[in-house]
Amino acid sequence: MTNKLKYSILPDKSLIIEYYRGNFHVDELIDFKRKVGTDRAYNPNYNVISDIREVDFLFKINEVTKYVKFLSENQKHIGNRKTAMITMTPNQVITSLGFDIRKDKMPILFKVFSTLETACAFIGLSIDDCELVDMLINKLKNTP
Repeated sequence: MTNKLKYSILPDKSLIIEYYRGNFHVDELIDFKRKVGTDRAYNPNYNVISDIREVDFLFKINEVTKYVKFLSENQKHIGNRKTAMITMTPNQVITSLGFDIRKDKMPILFKVFSTLETACAFIGLSIDDCELVDMLINKLKNTP
C-alpha cells in the first residue's frame, strides 16, 4: 500500500479533514503537517477530523515526542481547537493516545473515536455536516 496523505479545509465550517493511508514514519507525518500549514486556507484554530483507519504507524510511542516537539516549535500549528482521530486498530489508538499524553500544555482538546459519527458529535457538527465530511473523506480516499 502506498502512502497517501490528503486533506481538505472547509473555512465555512472552521474544519480541516485529513485522510491517511499507508505506512508512516514520524518524519512523514511532520512533513504532511508542514504542507497543511502552508495552505492559504489553513487556520490553527480550525477543528480537525483525522481519518487514520487505513494507517500503519512505523514509529514507536516514544517517537510521538518528536512530533509534539515539532508542533511546540512551530506555533502556527498550535491553536485552540478540537481534534478527533478516527481509528480502527490498537496500534492507531495507542499512537493517537501517545500524542494526547505528550501534548503537554497545548490548547488542543484531543479524542480518539471508532466512528465518524461520534467524531462529528465531538467536534459539534450537525448530521448534515457529518454527511458532508463522510463524502469528502471518500473523495480524498479515491482521488489519485
